[in-house]
Amino acid sequence: MSYALAAMLILGGFLWRSEGQKRVYRNYIEAGWERAFASLSADLTEIDTALKKARNTSSPALLGEAAAEVWSRAEDAQLSLSALPFSEWLLEDTSAYLGHLGDYARALSREAYRGALSAKEREGLSQLGVTAASLNSRLLVLQAELDSGGLTLGRLAAAEGSLPQGESLLGDRLRETEDEFPELPTLIYDGPYSESAAVGPARLLEGLEKVSEEDAIRAAAEFTGIPEEEFTVLGRSEGTIPALLLEAGRVTVRVSRQGGKVVDMVDAEGGYDGGLSPEAALASARKFLAARGYPSLRESYWTKEEGSLLVSFHHQEKGVTCYPDLIKVRVDLEAGKVIGFDAQGYLMSHHARAFPPPIPAEAARQAVSPSLKILSEGLALIPTEGKQERLCWEFKCQDGEGTHFIVYADAATGEEVKLLYLLEDENGTLVL
Repeated sequence: MSYALAAMLILGGFLWRSEGQKRVYRNYIEAGWERAFASLSADLTEIDTALKKARNTSSPALLGEAAAEVWSRAEDAQLSLSALPFSEWLLEDTSAYLGHLGDYARALSREAYRGALSAKEREGLSQLGVTAASLNSRLLVLQAELDSGGLTLGRLAAAEGSLPQGESLLGDRLRETEDEFPELPTLIYDGPYSESAAVGPARLLEGLEKVSEEDAIRAAAEFTGIPEEEFTVLGRSEGTIPALLLEAGRVTVRVSRQGGKVVDMVDAEGGYDGGLSPEAALASARKFLAARGYPSLRESYWTKEEGSLLVSFHHQEKGVTCYPDLIKVRVDLEAGKVIGFDAQGYLMSHHARAFPPPIPAEAARQAVSPSLKILSEGLALIPTEGKQERLCWEFKCQDGEGTHFIVYADAATGEEVKLLYLLEDENGTLVL
């Protein structure tokens, strides 16, 4: 009996210790959930505030700052959402909203130098703002319940174990907001590698002399066909490429202070949809570029919006599409007039290149999934995460449902290095 009693006491001690460890572990897990929820709530509050600022500011600098804040907070909110104790698919619309919001804000932050928002961009921000405010309001109510002790994520997670598969107490409370989501605005596609040359010196301008204001005006006049005397100097911009900002009527032009190259041009007089076809607009854009010394460019993707066609062109050399060397052209769909030009990517990245001999296309095709049918192939130069360049075989493919993808296989090793999904409709192509 003594030995049995001792054994029972020892076993009881182990069980008590085990239960204590479980309580500590449960408390630790629940504390992590509550931190994630508090972080999600704080991120949505900041997103709501930043969207309000972005919708109502007339300053390009403040617009860019607010858009960058939304982008950063949206990414953080997605991470916090994924850490909460319910199935991810229960809140797939919320997760998709946060991802779309981040992408849209990132696009706006890049375009902030254009100044005032267009009507479509302001409408898009308004729609996103309504959703953010609704979701934020719902989260604040739940956060207050958590703070008061009337609700714990641990109890909710435990109670969900007795629910039918596919149901969630906390998930369903948040999903009420998803039923109120408006249709999300369409992203303006800017090219799959448009961010590759955001930092560093402009390679095409290296070694060139600085130009005077008179030289910059002369360059702008030659580029636009507007007489020199109509241009005035509005100021200087430092930015990625230091430039002089010039204006002639409703046309604004930035000319690089080093080399006197036109960085970008915007004509506010265009943007009317007169029914011009995309093919005719593309022909107008190609003619415009060739006349200004850019003959070796090939269009890759375009987006139709607000009475205009925005086209991404990339440098072609020795049969290789050089994606870092990007020029964007916007064409009015009434008269086929070019009303927008952006060569920042080209100026930042273009330089003399020597391409290593690639492996045969037949060998590179082995990297493509058997579930995809190859529609076309060619060589392409793409940027890497480390701001280097990689020569690849580029395969445009189609799956069994007719969805298009682009597969990139390293032209030296045949290894698959990138897969892009093409979202296509009558208004253009979005690459994800």
